[in-house]
Amino acid sequence: MVKEAFEKTFHIMANESTRSIAVDYIFYRLDSSGYIWENGQQGSITPTDVQRGMRSLGDEFEERFRDRFDNMIENLDLSEATVGSTFNEIAAETFADNVVNWGRIVALFGFAGRLAVHCYERNLHHSVVDNIVDWVTAYVDINLGDWMDTHKRWQGFLEFHAGGPEARKNNPWPNFKTICGYAAAGLGVLTLGAFLTQKS
Repeated sequence: MVKEAFEKTFHIMANESTRSIAVDYIFYRLDSSGYIWENGQQGSITPTDVQRGMRSLGDEFEERFRDRFDNMIENLDLSEATVGSTFNEIAAETFADNVVNWGRIVALFGFAGRLAVHCYERNLHHSVVDNIVDWVTAYVDINLGDWMDTHKRWQGFLEFHAGGPEARKNNPWPNFKTICGYAAAGLGVLTLGAFLTQKS
Protein backbone atom coordinates (compact mmCIF):
# COMPACT_ATOMS: atom_id res chain seq x y z
CA MET A 1 0.00 0.00 0.00
CA VAL A 2 2.79 2.41 0.90
CA LYS A 3 4.59 1.69 -2.36
CA GLU A 4 1.38 2.15 -4.38
CA ALA A 5 0.65 5.46 -2.63
CA PHE A 6 4.19 6.68 -3.33
CA GLU A 7 3.97 5.70 -7.00
CA LYS A 8 0.60 7.45 -7.33
CA THR A 9 2.00 10.61 -5.73
CA PHE A 10 5.07 10.46 -7.99
CA HIS A 11 2.85 10.08 -11.06
CA ILE A 12 0.72 13.09 -10.09
CA MET A 13 3.76 15.29 -9.44
CA ALA A 14 5.56 14.16 -12.57
CA ASN A 15 2.55 14.94 -14.72
CA GLU A 16 1.50 18.20 -13.10
CA SER A 17 0.80 20.65 -15.88
CA THR A 18 3.16 23.49 -16.66
CA ARG A 19 0.12 25.72 -17.14
CA SER A 20 -1.14 25.14 -13.59
CA ILE A 21 2.30 26.02 -12.22
CA ALA A 22 2.51 29.13 -14.40
CA VAL A 23 -0.97 30.31 -13.40
CA ASP A 24 -0.24 29.80 -9.72
CA TYR A 25 3.15 31.49 -9.84
CA ILE A 26 1.94 34.55 -11.74
CA PHE A 27 -1.11 34.81 -9.47
CA TYR A 28 1.21 34.62 -6.46
CA ARG A 29 3.57 37.25 -7.82
CA LEU A 30 0.74 39.66 -8.70
CA ASP A 31 -1.02 39.07 -5.39
CA SER A 32 2.24 39.72 -3.52
CA SER A 33 2.45 43.05 -5.34
CA GLY A 34 -1.13 44.01 -4.47
CA TYR A 35 -2.71 43.31 -7.85
CA ILE A 36 -5.84 41.27 -8.56
CA TRP A 37 -5.75 39.00 -11.59
CA GLU A 38 -9.28 37.74 -12.00
CA ASN A 39 -8.37 34.97 -14.44
CA GLY A 40 -5.81 33.66 -11.99
CA GLN A 41 -8.15 33.22 -9.06
CA GLN A 42 -7.58 29.47 -9.22
CA GLY A 43 -4.17 30.34 -7.87
CA SER A 44 -5.81 31.13 -4.53
CA ILE A 45 -6.57 27.43 -4.04
CA THR A 46 -4.11 25.70 -1.72
CA PRO A 47 -1.01 25.26 -3.89
CA THR A 48 0.47 21.85 -4.66
CA ASP A 49 3.98 20.88 -3.55
CA VAL A 50 5.34 21.83 -6.98
CA GLN A 51 3.56 25.19 -6.93
CA ARG A 52 4.83 25.93 -3.42
CA GLY A 53 8.32 24.98 -4.56
CA MET A 54 8.14 27.36 -7.52
CA ARG A 55 6.91 30.17 -5.28
CA SER A 56 9.76 29.55 -2.84
CA LEU A 57 12.47 29.32 -5.48
CA GLY A 58 11.06 32.30 -7.37
CA ASP A 59 11.32 34.32 -4.16
CA GLU A 60 14.87 33.09 -3.63
CA PHE A 61 15.86 34.00 -7.18
CA GLU A 62 14.39 37.50 -6.94
CA GLU A 63 15.89 38.08 -3.50
CA ARG A 64 19.39 37.20 -4.71
CA PHE A 65 19.27 39.23 -7.89
CA ARG A 66 16.54 41.80 -7.28
CA ASP A 67 18.42 44.96 -8.26
CA ARG A 68 19.84 43.67 -11.55
CA PHE A 69 16.68 41.74 -12.37
CA ASP A 70 14.50 44.81 -11.82
CA ASN A 71 16.92 46.95 -13.82
CA MET A 72 16.55 44.61 -16.78
CA ILE A 73 12.75 44.63 -16.55
CA GLU A 74 12.50 48.39 -16.08
CA ASN A 75 14.59 48.99 -19.19
CA LEU A 76 12.27 47.00 -21.43
CA ASP A 77 10.30 49.44 -23.56
CA LEU A 78 7.19 47.32 -23.76
CA SER A 79 3.82 47.77 -25.40
CA GLU A 80 1.00 45.32 -26.00
CA ALA A 81 2.38 44.90 -29.51
CA THR A 82 5.94 44.07 -28.44
CA VAL A 83 5.67 42.20 -25.14
CA GLY A 84 5.18 38.81 -26.82
CA SER A 85 8.21 39.06 -29.07
CA THR A 86 10.30 40.38 -26.18
CA PHE A 87 9.31 37.45 -23.96
CA ASN A 88 10.11 34.94 -26.69
CA GLU A 89 13.48 36.56 -27.45
CA ILE A 90 14.53 36.49 -23.80
CA ALA A 91 13.27 32.93 -23.29
CA ALA A 92 15.18 31.76 -26.36
CA GLU A 93 18.36 33.53 -25.28
CA THR A 94 18.09 32.04 -21.79
CA PHE A 95 18.66 28.59 -23.29
CA ALA A 96 20.60 29.61 -26.41
CA ASP A 97 23.68 27.65 -25.33
CA ASN A 98 21.54 24.49 -25.03
CA VAL A 99 22.26 24.25 -21.31
CA VAL A 100 19.11 23.43 -19.34
CA ASN A 101 18.88 23.11 -15.56
CA TRP A 102 16.27 23.76 -12.91
CA GLY A 103 17.85 27.08 -11.97
CA ARG A 104 17.26 28.42 -15.46
CA ILE A 105 13.71 27.09 -15.53
CA VAL A 106 12.99 28.85 -12.22
CA ALA A 107 14.51 32.02 -13.66
CA LEU A 108 12.17 31.77 -16.66
CA PHE A 109 9.16 31.53 -14.35
CA GLY A 110 10.60 34.36 -12.27
CA PHE A 111 10.92 36.51 -15.36
CA ALA A 112 7.33 35.69 -16.38
CA GLY A 113 6.03 36.68 -12.95
CA ARG A 114 8.02 39.91 -12.82
CA LEU A 115 6.95 40.73 -16.38
CA ALA A 116 3.30 40.30 -15.35
CA VAL A 117 3.79 42.77 -12.48
CA HIS A 118 5.54 45.17 -14.85
CA CYS A 119 2.57 44.99 -17.24
CA TYR A 120 0.13 45.72 -14.42
CA GLU A 121 2.22 48.69 -13.36
CA ARG A 122 1.96 50.06 -16.90
CA ASN A 123 -1.71 49.21 -17.47
CA LEU A 124 -0.89 46.53 -20.05
CA HIS A 125 -2.59 43.77 -18.08
CA HIS A 126 -5.95 43.50 -19.82
CA SER A 127 -4.97 40.56 -22.00
CA VAL A 128 -1.20 40.39 -21.69
CA VAL A 129 -1.03 38.45 -18.42
CA ASP A 130 -3.16 35.63 -19.85
CA ASN A 131 -0.79 35.59 -22.81
CA ILE A 132 2.26 35.36 -20.53
CA VAL A 133 0.83 32.13 -19.11
CA ASP A 134 0.44 30.79 -22.65
CA TRP A 135 3.98 31.80 -23.61
CA VAL A 136 5.78 30.31 -20.63
CA THR A 137 3.69 27.12 -20.84
CA ALA A 138 4.38 26.69 -24.54
CA TYR A 139 8.10 27.41 -24.20
CA VAL A 140 8.62 24.93 -21.37
CA ASP A 141 6.48 22.17 -22.86
CA ILE A 142 7.77 22.47 -26.42
CA ASN A 143 11.41 23.43 -25.96
CA LEU A 144 12.30 21.91 -22.59
CA GLY A 145 10.03 18.86 -22.54
CA ASP A 146 12.67 16.38 -23.65
CA TRP A 147 15.10 17.55 -20.97
CA MET A 148 12.39 17.38 -18.33
CA ASP A 149 11.45 13.86 -19.41
CA THR A 150 15.01 12.73 -18.68
CA HIS A 151 15.12 14.60 -15.34
CA LYS A 152 11.96 13.19 -13.72
CA ARG A 153 9.88 16.21 -14.72
CA TRP A 154 8.41 18.07 -11.74
CA GLN A 155 9.55 15.39 -9.32
CA GLY A 156 13.08 16.33 -10.34
CA PHE A 157 12.20 19.95 -9.66
CA LEU A 158 11.04 19.04 -6.16
CA GLU A 159 14.35 17.28 -5.55
CA PHE A 160 16.18 20.43 -6.69
CA HIS A 161 14.03 22.47 -4.29
CA ALA A 162 14.61 20.01 -1.43
CA GLY A 163 18.38 20.34 -1.82
CA GLY A 164 18.29 23.76 -0.19
CA PRO A 165 20.30 26.92 -0.91
CA GLU A 166 23.67 25.25 -0.34
CA ALA A 167 23.02 22.60 -2.98
CA ARG A 168 21.88 25.25 -5.44
CA LYS A 169 25.29 26.88 -5.32
CA ASN A 170 26.46 23.97 -7.46
CA ASN A 171 23.41 23.51 -9.72
CA PRO A 172 23.81 26.58 -10.49
CA TRP A 173 22.04 29.80 -9.74
CA PRO A 174 23.04 32.46 -12.24
CA ASN A 175 25.57 35.12 -11.49
CA PHE A 176 25.96 38.52 -13.07
CA LYS A 177 29.70 38.96 -13.59
CA THR A 178 29.42 39.74 -17.29
CA ILE A 179 27.05 42.17 -18.91
CA CYS A 180 25.92 41.32 -22.43
CA GLY A 181 23.71 43.31 -24.75
CA TYR A 182 20.31 42.40 -26.08
CA ALA A 183 19.66 43.86 -29.53
CA ALA A 184 16.24 42.39 -30.28
CA ALA A 185 13.65 45.03 -31.11
CA GLY A 186 16.38 47.65 -30.94
CA LEU A 187 16.69 47.40 -27.16
CA GLY A 188 20.12 47.62 -25.57
CA VAL A 189 19.40 46.17 -22.15
CA LEU A 190 20.82 43.55 -19.85
CA THR A 191 18.98 40.29 -20.39
CA LEU A 192 18.01 37.26 -18.43
CA GLY A 193 19.71 35.13 -21.04
CA ALA A 194 22.98 37.02 -20.58
CA PHE A 195 22.72 36.50 -16.81
CA LEU A 196 22.17 32.79 -17.06
CA THR A 197 24.84 31.92 -19.62
CA GLN A 198 27.63 32.99 -17.27
CA LYS A 199 29.50 30.47 -15.13
CA SER A 200 29.78 30.88 -11.38
